[in-house]
Amino acid sequence: MLDLIIKNGKIIDGTGADPFFADIGIENGKIVFIGDCTAEAKKVIDAEGLVVTPGFIDSHSHADNAVVDFPEQREKCEQGITTSVAGQCGSSYMPKIKSSNEARRSAAGFFKKLNTLPLGANIVTFVGHGTVRSSVMGLANREPTGDELEQMKALVRESVKAGAIGVSFGLIYVPSCYAKTEELVEIAKACKAAGGMISAHIRGEGAQVVDSVKEFIHIVKESGAKGVISHHKAAGVKNHGKTEITLELIRQANAEGADIYCDVYPYVASSTSLSAKFVPKEFQADNKMLENLADPATRARIKERLTPQETSSYDGVLVTVCKGHPEFQGKTLTEIGEMLDCDCVEAALRVIELGGGRASACYFTMNESDVERVMAYPRTMICTDSSVAGNNSVYHPRLRASFPRAIGVYCRERGVVPLVEMIRKITSLPADVYGLRSKGIIREGYDADICIFDFEKIIDKATYAEPSNRCEGLCYVIISGEIACVDAVYTGAGTGRAIRRN
Repeated sequence: MLDLIIKNGKIIDGTGADPFFADIGIENGKIVFIGDCTAEAKKVIDAEGLVVTPGFIDSHSHADNAVVDFPEQREKCEQGITTSVAGQCGSSYMPKIKSSNEARRSAAGFFKKLNTLPLGANIVTFVGHGTVRSSVMGLANREPTGDELEQMKALVRESVKAGAIGVSFGLIYVPSCYAKTEELVEIAKACKAAGGMISAHIRGEGAQVVDSVKEFIHIVKESGAKGVISHHKAAGVKNHGKTEITLELIRQANAEGADIYCDVYPYVASSTSLSAKFVPKEFQADNKMLENLADPATRARIKERLTPQETSSYDGVLVTVCKGHPEFQGKTLTEIGEMLDCDCVEAALRVIELGGGRASACYFTMNESDVERVMAYPRTMICTDSSVAGNNSVYHPRLRASFPRAIGVYCRERGVVPLVEMIRKITSLPADVYGLRSKGIIREGYDADICIFDFEKIIDKATYAEPSNRCEGLCYVIISGEIACVDAVYTGAGTGRAIRRN
């Protein structure tokens, strides 16, 4: 007797092949039969009128930073995500070599800890260059010594050998932003030699976006590593349309033998810390950001660096996190400025101070044409660029709704990407890029990670005002052969697992 049979569904297998109708038999967490199934099963799902696909893979996630405390990862499961690729943007849960927490000290300790938790979704992780650099050098704004560089390379090699899939760079964030290209090439070479790949939040996504893509291509070519440009975009009105240039650069690099991909989330607003946007990097070095903000002369220098042209776009910035001050969360900088009787820039700096440096926001800096152009590129995957909500009630809706929105809005409503191609982008493509060998395809012998949805109804319902709204039209999510969600509500199955490289 099989554990589960999915009958009568329209199967899109993830490979890009045409849909077909068949039953799927599942046993011991694996797909064991595809065809006309006459066997008996402990449970049967009638998928008539519904689409059956591989489980969605979140190609760019920060779930590692919350999974120990919130292992169920509800917001992942409840939008169809069965596997998250975490540790992105140069920041990972480990290795923090001086930590007293074994799970933080090394990749081996992290995986050991995850094996004890009832994970809602699977998780695979990068090791963050910023985390590695800060373990060796702190937040120093300088080049590493030869010995420090060797320590960083050793940590990356050790992490990859323990199961991390590679190293991620966060080149707008402290301390990765202090690294010169030569350092990044050396780290990437060490990662490649250990069998890993690289990803990057590139050095600039606005005026610098073209040069930043060129830098990443250079790192890939010099190291020989496979690479992913994270949440690719062109931010700021003056830069809209530049994705046409950057995608051609990527295409050319691949034609010359490089192996480069990118991912995108289906929104025109980004989300990151306020300090990343409002405090120039040199004022964040050596953990002195709050000290610098408290000094009137230094604060004035910080504000001088933010030009009037830039500040005019800050009115709509929406604060999502200000630790200890929920009265600011869900309000724009304009509204906060009115509360504090100051302009938007001063409001941002005060929120950073009051939150002890823990403050984040949404920034409406992109346009739909760039989002659609990047999404349609054949080597683009879909992502959330998010962790999980945890105890937060205000956050970017992408955390909960990226995948239903990609299918419902950009596929069904706008026709940016055909359904079969969209499913490839969110299943077999990321599985292939990240080496998830038994995932991403509906095929006998593969893991039974499966989504079942109504293509005519699936849609995101989360908004910036109400980000916790669940999607509609997602009927079942199956992880390791167990039903993890019904009608976008997590069942508590806890059948995910930590996946080590290969």
